[in-house]
Amino acid sequence: MATFKTIKGEVTFDITVGGYTLINFQKLLLFLLADKTEQEIQDAYQKIMNKEFDEDWIEHYAFVAYMIQYLERTAVEKGLATEEELKEPPTKE
Repeated sequence: MATFKTIKGEVTFDITVGGYTLINFQKLLLFLLADKTEQEIQDAYQKIMNKEFDEDWIEHYAFVAYMIQYLERTAVEKGLATEEELKEPPTKE
């Protein structure tokens, strides 16, 4: 029988992430939504607000968007955020 590692659902712990973690989550979100129309994204947002995860991609969208918001908020609170004009999707140089 195969096994896998998991984390107990009721526990929390701190992790250290670098600046590119946010960029990678943003790129992942763009990838998840790449084949979706603006209407599909708006409909999914409403479903997320109502906790209606009737399609896998909507649940993934909700999780990745939450992680992006959490990382952005934490970076701002710690004085680690900057704001830049976006000319094209961010890439690791």
